[in-house]
Amino acid sequence: MSEQTPVKVLVWDEAPTHAPREVYPQSINGAIAAFLNEDGAGQIVATTANIDDPEQGLSEQAIADADVIIWWGHARHDEVQDELAQRVVQAVHAGTGFIPLHSAHYSKTFRGVLSATGHLKGGWREQDENPDTEEITVCAPKHPIAEGVEDFTLPREEMYGAPFDVPPFKTVVFQSYFPVGGEYFPSFATSVGEGITPDFHSGGGKGENQGEGAGRVFYFRPGHETFPTYFDPSVRRILRNAVLWTARRTG
Repeated sequence: MSEQTPVKVLVWDEAPTHAPREVYPQSINGAIAAFLNEDGAGQIVATTANIDDPEQGLSEQAIADADVIIWWGHARHDEVQDELAQRVVQAVHAGTGFIPLHSAHYSKTFRGVLSATGHLKGGWREQDENPDTEEITVCAPKHPIAEGVEDFTLPREEMYGAPFDVPPFKTVVFQSYFPVGGEYFPSFATSVGEGITPDFHSGGGKGENQGEGAGRVFYFRPGHETFPTYFDPSVRRILRNAVLWTARRTG
């Protein structure tokens, strides 16, 4: 794929009826696809799919056409057919970029891609009245996903608390802090699948990243459905950067 070819992104959600239309009139996937197409004009072409589409929006062709899959799910994880979730897992392990958002940590795709439970061992806290604020610190300012992003605060969000039951990851790009209870939670970048040298475990590596997997993954913590998180300028910048990074256009 040439550098000039736009990254093709499939933005998937579960058609959440509990995401207020006054907040997300085009659903969450529509909001994300719209700003990716606007902010990434010439670099990104985003389309949407959801669980109520034929084949739950996860046809073999749709997945094959995607360079990156963005996934938002919450209340309908169990409705995703195992076979269709496995299509996503296999694609990511083979090199498709994957960006699971917020409560996607309990999705079949997230769990399959990372071979993890995704449990929030530090708990969670949801308050529509007097909600938490989320203070987000840039921990890896030189990482491509953090390009152009400074520390920022989301005035209303749901709290997640670490520890997070996932495998060790490569980079904590952002750290979330919730001042109401003092909890922390990471947004991280990692990779999965076989690398350049599948049996490589340790050593100098000749500077060729033998241990990096074929598929890049970025988990982004914010995104509770009742708050307008995905309209925040810093969040928009992060997800645009994440698309380019998981598609291997940067870093």
